[in-house]
Amino acid sequence: MYRYFKNQYIQMMLYIDLAEKLRNILTMKAIRPGERFISVRALAQREGVSMPTAVAALRVLEGAGLIVARPRSGYFVAPQVPSGLAPTRIIPPAVPQDVSIEALALRLFSQREAIKVPFGAATPDASWMPQTALTQALQRVARRLSTQAIGYSYPPGDAVLRTKLAYRFALGGTAVGPENIIVTAGATQALSLALRAVCRPGDIIGVESPCYFGVLLLAQQLGLCVLEILTDPVTGIDVPSLAQICARHRLAAVVASPRAQNPTGAVMPLHRRAELVSLLEGAQIPLIEDDLYGDLQETNAPNLPCKALDQSGLILHIGSISKTLAPGWRIGWIVPGRFYDRVLALRYQDSLGGSRLLETALADFMADGGYDRHLARFRERIGRSMEAIVARARGTFPPGTRLQPPAAGYLLWVELPVSVSALDVADRLSRENISVSPGPLFSPSGGFRQFLRLNCAIEPSARVFAALDRVGLICTESAKRL
Repeated sequence: MYRYFKNQYIQMMLYIDLAEKLRNILTMKAIRPGERFISVRALAQREGVSMPTAVAALRVLEGAGLIVARPRSGYFVAPQVPSGLAPTRIIPPAVPQDVSIEALALRLFSQREAIKVPFGAATPDASWMPQTALTQALQRVARRLSTQAIGYSYPPGDAVLRTKLAYRFALGGTAVGPENIIVTAGATQALSLALRAVCRPGDIIGVESPCYFGVLLLAQQLGLCVLEILTDPVTGIDVPSLAQICARHRLAAVVASPRAQNPTGAVMPLHRRAELVSLLEGAQIPLIEDDLYGDLQETNAPNLPCKALDQSGLILHIGSISKTLAPGWRIGWIVPGRFYDRVLALRYQDSLGGSRLLETALADFMADGGYDRHLARFRERIGRSMEAIVARARGTFPPGTRLQPPAAGYLLWVELPVSVSALDVADRLSRENISVSPGPLFSPSGGFRQFLRLNCAIEPSARVFAALDRVGLICTESAKRL
């Protein structure tokens, strides 16, 4: 098994290097948009690599939007993306920040039950979930377990579920065994376990800028300082900027979502994930890889998590079904690497066990391919909804708004004119039972004041469009006040 994954790793580095070589050719604009690109056979012959390696390299470029595949015609250089659509990169403060967003989070989410159109939530439309299939799985498992169905599932979690998760990791190119996985009560607990395993109060952690506000809440709770890392809204963490930070500060950990970032939807290109892993491994800094939206990347390109590149056990990988299947089931997992024993001990301290019924039902649902079939349908619905919401927003939001569909996931990061206060917009909308997530929620320094995050995993009905029009109108009114 080790030899197999070692060979897989070597092959992966071959196509990453080849993809980077081809990317440089495209960057030099030696070939114009719309022109035919090199064929798989010609690339394999020219570079002296196997056909599968050539295909993998070309799919990396396809996933990055640099080339497009046409059936029975080959690959072509992609049309240029219109400029001025993607939100801008905001340079964060160069010093660690104490975190104090708890009061803001409580203010924004305290009236969640009254919200009728939840653009502010990062949860999928309940009607999109396979409720009948999940109910049937629960019923089958309840009959099979009988009286044991109401019992605990003790850490590290249900063995069958951990086996199913390990199988999914293996299919995705990551060498993880069931014995490496700890099931948690959702991803928030997994993040908490990871931070507590590698950090102590007063430590500094690096986070994406902007970053998921749940990380900031945990940092505040644990007494950690946060240093924001320059992050591109399309390609993710800027690795050279992180290298400069590592040279100036001793980071206890870096928390990042390379496959699908929250709130921007950015996807780090595979070669940059490799650079990130190499940098942190050299500095002996743990990477907490928050991978909740990783399964939602709509591409045929290789989509390895950073954990697949982990050679030293420094990556703590976190996953969950909260954003893809059943938020209320509260099932997540963590692959803690060299920190397994510490994380397991903390898991016991947090709670003695999880739900045997729910964990076994999830394993049952995954066993017959139900989860993968659901993900395929889910991605399609996200694509249709995102397209409709983006088109509507471009017609109703104020002039100067910058937005672009994310490379992965269902969160839309919107940059409004600089005169707009996203906090004021959020407060006004909440009085109309419409929620949005304002940019300052995602920054310990209170940055991104004119940014909004919108949830697009929501059925684009007339009611939703009417609410989106209200968001656009209030943003426009705010922009005109200057």
